[in-house]
Amino acid sequence: MADSYVKDAFKMPQNLLGVGIGVVVAVTLPFHGPLLLGVLALEGVYLWSISKNPRFQRMIRSRRGR
Repeated sequence: MADSYVKDAFKMPQNLLGVGIGVVVAVTLPFHGPLLLGVLALEGVYLWSISKNPRFQRMIRSRRGR
């Protein structure tokens, strides 16, 4: 069974920072509802795509010690 790397991608500091900045910017704008959903959807697609990258998976496996 393949390991899931989405959680590991989400926990990376630069990705958490990106989500935080996107949420803050989306909330400060007057039309924040649809923009917030768009930011979260784009971040979800990005995290899913990075988790499928073989180089990212090798990096996470080496950090886990497998």
